[in-house]
Amino acid sequence: MRDRSVGTGREGQVAGDMAGSGSRRWSGWLVAGLVLLTGGVAGAEPARFGTGSKGGDYDLLGAALAADLEAAGTGLTLATETTKGSCENIRRLLDGTLDFALVQYDVAAEAYRASQAHGTEADTRLGGWMCKVSPKLAREAELRLISAVSDSAVHMLVRRPVRLADLDAIGLAPIFIGKDGSGSFETARVILGASGHPLEHLQLFTGSADEALEAMGRRELLMMMRTTSRGHADVQDVLDSGLAALNPLPEDVINRLIDGYPYYRVCPIEPKHYRGGLEYSLPTVCVSAVLLTAMPRAKVGDVRAEAAQDVAVGQLLDALGRVAADPQQHALGLEPRFRDFAEKEPIPLHHAAAQRERRANWTGALEGAAALLGLGLLLWLLRRALRRRGIATGFGFEGQLSNPLVPFAAFVLVVVCSTYVVWWLEHDSNTRLRTLNDSFWEMNTFATGNFSAEALKTSGARLIGAVATILGLGLLAWFTAALTNIFAQDQTRLWRRTHEHLVVLNFREDMLPLIRLLRSPGPTRLRSLHVVVPDALPKRVRLQLGKIKALTIHYDNPEAPENLGVLRLPRASRVIVLGGGSSGLGGGEASSYDPLRIARAVHQACARDPHNLALQGKSGHAGRELTVATSWSPGEQATRVPLQLPVTLVETSEAEPDEIFEPFSGWLIPVDSQQLGYTWLATACRDPAFAEFFSGIVAFSDANAEVYTVPLPAAWQGQSWRALRRALYGVTAPERGAGAVPLGLYRASLSEQTRRPSAHADLRTRLLINPPHDTMVAAGDLLVGLSEDEAALRQIVRHLRLPA
Repeated sequence: MRDRSVGTGREGQVAGDMAGSGSRRWSGWLVAGLVLLTGGVAGAEPARFGTGSKGGDYDLLGAALAADLEAAGTGLTLATETTKGSCENIRRLLDGTLDFALVQYDVAAEAYRASQAHGTEADTRLGGWMCKVSPKLAREAELRLISAVSDSAVHMLVRRPVRLADLDAIGLAPIFIGKDGSGSFETARVILGASGHPLEHLQLFTGSADEALEAMGRRELLMMMRTTSRGHADVQDVLDSGLAALNPLPEDVINRLIDGYPYYRVCPIEPKHYRGGLEYSLPTVCVSAVLLTAMPRAKVGDVRAEAAQDVAVGQLLDALGRVAADPQQHALGLEPRFRDFAEKEPIPLHHAAAQRERRANWTGALEGAAALLGLGLLLWLLRRALRRRGIATGFGFEGQLSNPLVPFAAFVLVVVCSTYVVWWLEHDSNTRLRTLNDSFWEMNTFATGNFSAEALKTSGARLIGAVATILGLGLLAWFTAALTNIFAQDQTRLWRRTHEHLVVLNFREDMLPLIRLLRSPGPTRLRSLHVVVPDALPKRVRLQLGKIKALTIHYDNPEAPENLGVLRLPRASRVIVLGGGSSGLGGGEASSYDPLRIARAVHQACARDPHNLALQGKSGHAGRELTVATSWSPGEQATRVPLQLPVTLVETSEAEPDEIFEPFSGWLIPVDSQQLGYTWLATACRDPAFAEFFSGIVAFSDANAEVYTVPLPAAWQGQSWRALRRALYGVTAPERGAGAVPLGLYRASLSEQTRRPSAHADLRTRLLINPPHDTMVAAGDLLVGLSEDEAALRQIVRHLRLPA
């Protein structure tokens, strides 16, 4: 298909001529196929290829392309011709004496613009366009871009120790800008013109570049302006000689140049480009060298000529790709591109190059889609694996509103995204955004509320800047509010652990010893503790509770499920629901909240939790996921849904029959604290040693041992309790602690042989204290032992030796 870029005036006419009729396109494809089948362009005249001065980069590239085509045997032969530079190449392309040529893009774009001019007066006047190309000459042929091949930067070398803050300081001092007729000369001419210094008012050095360097050494030359690749050996030699230093182009000059001649782009010369010659990045402009072809106006519509040119362009592009990939040609700095090498690119792509571009775009789009699909599949597999292990994957936005990390992360995301978008829109034309680092700090300024329309040039970038400012201010306000909310609470904790934590609901005064015990040294001290306090609790008790460290207090109604959502109950290790009145062991204010209603609120809060919502309809998850009854009265028919519920201890009394809690025995354990307290007091009265032993067990002090459960190694499966107990009593190594006292086994249920044992099972059938000696250790059994701490018991079990 032809390039169908439709413009206005002459440009639209040229585009329409290129499109042609349907029959002409079909015949063109047919002829192109015949040309390929008959050996390409074999037997045709060699293609005339204009390069540049002998030994220059253009000449070396032309020789490399000619050698590659000859070695590939494509049938296309290049007859390279050395020329005076871009001006001669563009003229000879237009008058038909060259078929292909390497030209600086600013010179080529000016010639293309000249072809759009109308009127006989414009045809007779010379000097306005670069290289003095007249509109009449420019309309002799249609210029088409094959590819951009390399970049060149404008280097302004100023005699040391002079530094030019602006170009007005040049005055009448001699300067060198290259040979007349070269692309470097034309680029320097428009740069000086953008600074308000036409060549007629300047003193130009007319010698060669080597003679200009010698004149600078005699202090007869102030400045040299050269357009060459960054890191060029000639510039490095000048910097090594110490005669001159690189001077940045003034910012106002670059801005005026880009606005008037948008065939350049803003680019920096980095310190990495020249060893020892630069300390900082220097702003300048870059211009690309492009490979051009032209179709004489008289041959437009000649199907055979156009087909032959299509084949030749395709073979040239193949050769250019091979030369660019050749390590031996790395010094040429080739980087073939079809787009995005200048601020504006008016010259249309050649038909064959446009096809290559569309093919590359489709390939890139398919690769991007495949990468996104692969990433999505990977995330899905990861989420599935996490959910199989019982790990919550929901976000729970409402629960994150008070988390200051959420707005902070969103603020960083806004700054990073706007940095890349604004840099992509403006780095070619805005001197303040030459690098991503410049764009990052500029968008940081915008996001904190310092919007400046003068910092950005394009309307799209200004829109992005305005959006970043609005979002940034909103996110900063959210961040400040979240921090204020944290520091305004009774218990200040930036990091609230909501995993394997402890929750106490319906707290009352006589339970202060319970809270102090849970915060005393021991295994529970490492877990986060959340306490929900009713409104009826006296203020003096609240003050006492607030003095306990590592505690989070919530003032909410525990019977409302929506108030319990922030506690993340499915991930809690234990939930303790206290009764509404005093236990009889101490005084306390009565509460109107009923433990059974609170337990029901716990169930409903778990059902609304994002993790359980994600597990609805799923089965086979590990962890503490159970199929539990949702009925709350004996007359209701129980419906069963998979829910992950915490181990919930509910304080009861003798007045409440056990049948009330029987349907929920899978996760809810009633505890008659009064009866337990009376039993322990009575036992202590009969046996005074029991009081000392019991206090030592529950005190969790550093001097006492406690009861812990740890999993047994797989190697002990099938061994007897006698052998396990004997091995535990035999561990006395000092580095492993003083040892452990084996108390019994905690059995895994039959349905949990391959999973972690669940604490929801009935203790009367699964807890074996001092079992018979011939009891065998089964898979999933836990050891119940008395030890100084849990870590010591785990280390002892890990190093147990099997009996010989």
